[in-house]
Amino acid sequence: MTKLLSSIKLAVVIIAALVVASIFATMYPSVTVYKSIWFRGLLLLFALNLFVCTINRIPGMLAKLRKNIDTNCDIKNFEKQYSIEDVATGEAQLRSFLKEKGFKIQEVNNPNKLFFLAKKGSLNLIAPHLLHISLIVVLLGAFIGSFGTNDRVMGFVGDQVDIPSEIAQNMAIQVNDFQTLYDSDGSIDNWVTDITIYVNDNEASSGTTRVNNPFKHKGIVFYQSSYGYNHLIEVKGEQDEFYAIPDGQKFSIGDTFFNILHLKEGILIKLYEGRSVIDAKYLQEGETIDFPGGETLVYVELNPYTVLAVKVDPGTNIVMLGFLLMIVSSTMFWSGRYREVNAVLAKTENKLYVNIRCKNEDIKQDVNNQLAKRVGGKQ
Repeated sequence: MTKLLSSIKLAVVIIAALVVASIFATMYPSVTVYKSIWFRGLLLLFALNLFVCTINRIPGMLAKLRKNIDTNCDIKNFEKQYSIEDVATGEAQLRSFLKEKGFKIQEVNNPNKLFFLAKKGSLNLIAPHLLHISLIVVLLGAFIGSFGTNDRVMGFVGDQVDIPSEIAQNMAIQVNDFQTLYDSDGSIDNWVTDITIYVNDNEASSGTTRVNNPFKHKGIVFYQSSYGYNHLIEVKGEQDEFYAIPDGQKFSIGDTFFNILHLKEGILIKLYEGRSVIDAKYLQEGETIDFPGGETLVYVELNPYTVLAVKVDPGTNIVMLGFLLMIVSSTMFWSGRYREVNAVLAKTENKLYVNIRCKNEDIKQDVNNQLAKRVGGKQ
């Protein structure tokens, strides 16, 4: 069972299933995927797969990190041996070489033999296990986050709107202001909503939320999701009436259609006959425009509204921790491959026995070649 849970084949199958599920969720957003039991099960199964795999391999890593010199080793099984003319010189050259290359050295000096154990790249041993742990943390964060909630709230400037109870109890948001920001060439740069949070009718915090820069309050995140404008107008004719007209939508007064647009330059009203514009005018508050049927439209005020996505994700901080660990583990890979040099200087034989362990054969051969040149002995 343990072998199955730690197998790469199982990991590949789970990853493929997660990819397919994510694609499906993207194509059909109305279908609840990420909160489904089977998707949560895949997350936990993948985390379990990585956990078992990591647990199985950690003892081997710890054994290498804790390894000490074995003075009972059989030097006849060492891969390389070099004849040296002077034991003291060979010892000094070997020690100098290992220190220059950044190895951490252990030594045991016996009457007839001098034992060396040199290690380098220990962080590289830890890196893959830390990477596994970081993935486990991310998966657990995603699993916990799947129990989070999200909703949307809409509010006109000046309104106070209750936050849905499944997100927070006794919380309301007041929309203080909404603005469309423009850059130097007149293009829209961003949308900003100024808000105040109230809890139990007491002001708790305030700030702004904009696209890609949400406002956060005690684990609740407010994202700028959408916006719009209503235009408050008064129509004077046989009867004076007030209307709230959505921005850009066509309406009629008598036989004349019109729409009102909020532009950077101001509030523009257009009158239509069929598809043709028969009149257009920028209006300030209190200004009027006359209709062909004798009616008069008075522009009262602009009433902007904002739509905020409100989200509670209890797994966000856990996922961020996982990504931080992932960055650390990725950096540790750059410390270089783990390599281990076992060397025994046989004083009575004037020989140096060397055994190098490294998964990268090129690195292993390079260390052997450099060591042979430094010691200057013959094989």
